[in-house]
Amino acid sequence: MIKTIYILLITLFLASCESKDPSLVEYLFTSSNPNLKALEFEPSSATCPKCRMPLKSKINSVQVIFNDERTYIFDDIGCLILWIKDAKIDKKQIKIFAYTSDTHKYLDAHKLYYSIKDKTPMGYGFSAYEKKLDGFIGFDEMSLKMLRGENMADPKIRKRLLGN
Repeated sequence: MIKTIYILLITLFLASCESKDPSLVEYLFTSSNPNLKALEFEPSSATCPKCRMPLKSKINSVQVIFNDERTYIFDDIGCLILWIKDAKIDKKQIKIFAYTSDTHKYLDAHKLYYSIKDKTPMGYGFSAYEKKLDGFIGFDEMSLKMLRGENMADPKIRKRLLGN
C-alpha cells in the first residue's frame, strides 16, 4: 500500500514538471511591449517556446504579442500554430507578426501569403510573403493545413509537393 502511494506521488510530481503554460518565463522574450508591435531583436537572444530551439535567423520567425504586453518569438510559424492549439490560447488576446521572406519585415500574419514548400527551421514548409505568388495560401488555410498535418514534415505531402 505504501509502495503504491509512493509511486503515485512520484508520478504526480513528474507529471507536474512539464507545463504547456504560455507564461513560462524561460521562453518569454519580454513582458513589456506597450506598443503591441513586433520588436527588433538579435536572433540568438530568443528561444522558440514550442520546439525550444534557439533562433538562428529572423527568416521564418514569428512574434506573438499578448494584450498584456507579453511577447514570444517562434522560429517557425508551424511551431506557433501548434503552440496556440496546445496552450489553448484565446486568439482574441494576441497579435501575430510574421517576418516576410520577400520584403524582410514583420507584418500582420493574417494579411500575408504563405508558400507551402519552402525550407523552414522545423521543416513545415510555410514561409510568409507580403506579395502573393501562384500557389500561395492565406493565413487561415495555412493554419488549417498545419493543424491537419498537411505540411512538408509529412514525407507523403513533401513528395507530392516537390515531385521527387
